[in-house]
Amino acid sequence: MDKIEDTKGKKRRVLSEERLSDKKTNNSQKNAKNSENNNKTTKISSKKENKDAKNQKNSNKKIEYTNKNSENAINLIEIISSSFDEENKINSSNFSIAKENVVVFYVESLIDKQLLSSGLLSPLEKASKEGAQIKGDLSKFLMEQFISISSVEEETKPDKIIEAILAGSAVVVLEKSALVCPLYNPEKRAIQEPPTSRVVKGPREGFVEDLDINTALVRKRLKTTDLKIFDIFVGRRTKTRVSLFYLKNIAKPEVVKKLKKQISEIDIDAIIDSYYIESLLETNKFKFFRRVGNTEKPDIFCAKILEGRVGILVDGSPVALTVPFILFEDLQSADDYYNIPALATMTRTLRIIGLIFALLIPGIYVSLQSYNYRILPINFLITLLSSIEGLSIPPLVEILIVLFLFEIIMEASLRMPNSLGMALSIIGALALGNTAVDAGIISPPSIVVVAVSSVALYIIPDQISQTRLLRLLFTAIGGIIGLYGIVTSFLILSTYLCVITSYGVPYMVPFAPSVKGDKKDAFIKHSIEDMKTRPELFADKNKTRQGGDKDVG
Repeated sequence: MDKIEDTKGKKRRVLSEERLSDKKTNNSQKNAKNSENNNKTTKISSKKENKDAKNQKNSNKKIEYTNKNSENAINLIEIISSSFDEENKINSSNFSIAKENVVVFYVESLIDKQLLSSGLLSPLEKASKEGAQIKGDLSKFLMEQFISISSVEEETKPDKIIEAILAGSAVVVLEKSALVCPLYNPEKRAIQEPPTSRVVKGPREGFVEDLDINTALVRKRLKTTDLKIFDIFVGRRTKTRVSLFYLKNIAKPEVVKKLKKQISEIDIDAIIDSYYIESLLETNKFKFFRRVGNTEKPDIFCAKILEGRVGILVDGSPVALTVPFILFEDLQSADDYYNIPALATMTRTLRIIGLIFALLIPGIYVSLQSYNYRILPINFLITLLSSIEGLSIPPLVEILIVLFLFEIIMEASLRMPNSLGMALSIIGALALGNTAVDAGIISPPSIVVVAVSSVALYIIPDQISQTRLLRLLFTAIGGIIGLYGIVTSFLILSTYLCVITSYGVPYMVPFAPSVKGDKKDAFIKHSIEDMKTRPELFADKNKTRQGGDKDVG
């Protein structure tokens, strides 16, 4: 019995020891897990601390960077000086006024040298020698006490300062600000009669390449507060100033708004001439007839603005643009308004007949010679056949050769020196023409037909590019299809002209659509007393020119 109890006691001891060891292992495992968790938390906290430290470092870097930028932004002299090099040909003059550096930047070829010396450089040199006592801000002190130039503006942006220097202003650059002095005065061409718009009567002034002079010519004629001028700078490199001219309550607001939007959205590196603007205003890529009018005479420009159009002047170009534009404007001339109405009516009739002759005569000549010779009088037909006897080439090829020769002579005479242009024309017309006739290559009637057509093209010089191509097209149609093809093509062309518009105005107004009041200044020219209203489709509110009710305004 004692042995059995001893064995039971031993088993109980072993079990209790095992339980104690299990508890110890469990406790150790729990302690290990807790230690691992503590390690994780310490790692996370350390990571957070590292992130915070990094953020603090980055923030410190940003603060240091902004401080550096602010220091650089303050020192305008270094920024402007580093923007130019020797090849930019920018002139500068250095001064030291009240222990502060002052530098004057300018382009010598664009400014008024006398005004620069007397109004800017001499006063600054005097202030530098006398050691002027500064009272307040140096820039305001110089502007009020020393600089004797009007319209001086203060500027702090480096890009605006550089733009002002390149535009022809003298800029006084201090460490924190700059003074822009408008001294732009380059060499200008004298006002004279434009070579493309000569008149027998009326003003002989013409636009020049300077926009300020052109603006003065317009303001001299339109002395009213209704004249509005809106400036837009176009061109990433040229920054050309483009000015819109219109009369409030006369020009249609939708046309003005559309033009402002179109010109503002032009994205190009350079605007050299107003023809750049004319091409970029065309929304139709397949345009043939121009939808923008042009003129070099201020009186015509102002007259079109008074009718309700919007005028466009471009700095550096003597050619002004006007919109909307209609085809009948090319059949009008400045002389029509300075002569009696009967003479103006006759000349306008001659212009339209001459235009039709210029376009259709070569094609009609080829078609009559090839297909429709039976409609000619017998005596004229015999004379024509005797003159072309011995020619071995078809009539279409013959007339194309003559057109080709005339085009060569025309292009060469335009580009030859003035002293040789007249001699070249005589040699081309007489020597080459007579030689070709004697050699049996071309006939005398074909030379006469092409010569008359070429002279008549210049009745409408502004549409010379379009009429030259149309003449060639009608000639080819007459040689291939005949007279019926010419008539059909002319009807298609007339229909197309009746369909197209220019800024909402039909191209063939006042005939398609028919506007009775506007026909007073069409083929039959009425006197000024009869034209009491403005063109109906151009003007907005003020439609009365003279007499009757007063203008709405």
